[in-house]
Amino acid sequence: MTQFEFLMMIASVVVAVGMTEIVGGWGRLARAEGEIRFDWLHLGWTIYILLLSVQYWIGMWSYRELPIEYVGQIYFLVVPTLFLVLAAFAMSPDVVNRSQIDMRTYYFEKRRVVFLSLAVFSLAAWLADIVIVGYDKLEISFMLFSIVSGLVLCLLAYSQRVWLHGAVIAILILSVIGYFFTEVAAQDLRWKGFVGSAL
Repeated sequence: MTQFEFLMMIASVVVAVGMTEIVGGWGRLARAEGEIRFDWLHLGWTIYILLLSVQYWIGMWSYRELPIEYVGQIYFLVVPTLFLVLAAFAMSPDVVNRSQIDMRTYYFEKRRVVFLSLAVFSLAAWLADIVIVGYDKLEISFMLFSIVSGLVLCLLAYSQRVWLHGAVIAILILSVIGYFFTEVAAQDLRWKGFVGSAL
């Protein structure tokens, strides 16, 4: 087992925990015998967190050729995933049979934890690329995207405007789905600025 495979295994387990919590939350809601008022906003963000987890896991593959020389690189390979898991747990309600849950109310009650966790994830993923890849090899567009998305997520943490939450989730889901229809290795390496050396 190579060093990268070992680190990827740890990060994969953490990502899998978050994905399991999202799908498990859907299962608990489906099994509940009480009155559950489902909400498209809550469903959209849980779908996004699930898709983002898969996208981030795929994106870690670009690190396979890089030398891991510092402990900080190891931390930053795993740490961003912890915030994805925190957001996943916050989005998944504990459901007791015969309970009544309004998912719109639940969504807005948990929005601060969810969106601040996603904002920290966005910034931690950007810092991970700086620590693991090196600042000089990153594209400025990636850095700007991470900073802007972190700020938008912070704004959502304190906003109760449904149209704003809906517009942001529509854009984010479409961007993640678009990522899934790209050539994975070339796209990921191009995004991180490795085209010249790796392809």
